[in-house]
Amino acid sequence: MPIIIIILVLGYFIYQQFEYEKIRRITYVAIPIFAIYQITQTLPDMKSGTPIFVVVLVFILGAAIGLFQASAAKVKESKTQIGFTQVAGKELPVYKKEVLVKGGMRYLLGWVGIILAKFLLAFLLHLNIHESMVDAFVHDALKDMFFFLSFAQKEGATAWMDWTLIGISSAVYSLRLMQKYPLVKAKLGRRNNHKE
Repeated sequence: MPIIIIILVLGYFIYQQFEYEKIRRITYVAIPIFAIYQITQTLPDMKSGTPIFVVVLVFILGAAIGLFQASAAKVKESKTQIGFTQVAGKELPVYKKEVLVKGGMRYLLGWVGIILAKFLLAFLLHLNIHESMVDAFVHDALKDMFFFLSFAQKEGATAWMDWTLIGISSAVYSLRLMQKYPLVKAKLGRRNNHKE
């Protein structure tokens, strides 16, 4: 991948973490559920030779990273004008309430931790990784920016680690935000978001 594209992708991803973004169910509910399902499909069995304590360690790391990322996240509610309506002959603006979140530095550090943990564990277990660390950072940044890329299949000896670290950390991150912020819980738990 050309260096300019790497710089642009990573630069924009880092910038995004310090801006508020809308909370969407696809990102905070569907992706963690899909990733956890993928864990069940890729988790090594007892015959694979992967020590059980490593599997447990990856789950613990994922949960710890999710808690760390959520610990400094900021949430706010804002109104976005979506149009106008006529009331008693007057044109009045119509607003939609949005719940916004900003991950900040801890979200970035957790994201770096996920990738470094995967590479370190793969090295310790003598597993082949078919991508460079820079490629891993770029691909994960793209997945964070374009949610549909999160549904792509992962292959290779570390697929279960990828899914576990991403699935558990994102699930814990979402659950912790829901626990800390009633706004997030209401947004993610609401069935008809258009009735805001």
